Amino acid sequence: HDDGSQLKNTVMTIAENYPPEVVLCNMNLLGTHDTPRILTALVDDFDGSREQLAQRRLTREQYALAQERLFLASVLQYTLPGSPSLYYGDEAGMEGHKDPFNRRTYPWGQENPIMLDHFRQLGQLRREQDALRLGDIRFFCAEGQKVGFARSYHGKTLHIYLNRSSENWEIPAGTVLLGHNLQYHQLAPMGFCILEDA
Repeated sequence: HDDGSQLKNTVMTIAENYPPEVVLCNMNLLGTHDTPRILTALVDDFDGSREQLAQRRLTREQYALAQERLFLASVLQYTLPGSPSLYYGDEAGMEGHKDPFNRRTYPWGQENPIMLDHFRQLGQLRREQDALRLGDIRFFCAEGQKVGFARSYHGKTLHIYLNRSSENWEIPAGTVLLGHNLQYHQLAPMGFCILEDA
């Protein structure tokens, strides 16, 4: 598992070796029609027969863990340079293994409201914050299962914190634009926070 340094190295290699216009147009994907649903991929690598895959569903515990992991992954998807590209139904909490089980119909009326709200907030924040769409990137932490980076544009800076460690992470004061598992400047495990400089 990556402690954060590999992610930093990959992102910075892209940012430093391609024109900014190209970097800002990269498709930030978590799932596609060619991959298992992201919720499933995050917790279940079962590779059984077609009949087994057709019947297989995540347990409640698996689903809850996958949702927490997807919260972190989607924050990266929406805050790293590039264009977030969402595969239909991922925002609704759809699960499913490889094709054709990743192509089920959209679950109209049965969407996961927590997931929908999370993705709506990310989309709204990205629309409102030029730094997330057009800003440069600078990592200030990428170790110990903690990732932190800043996105800056025209004098405005946002700091993004993601905590996959088993310990709380103390973060500085600032205006919280979006957060999860955050309390009194303590970012709990599986938490994220997007801060605007105070």
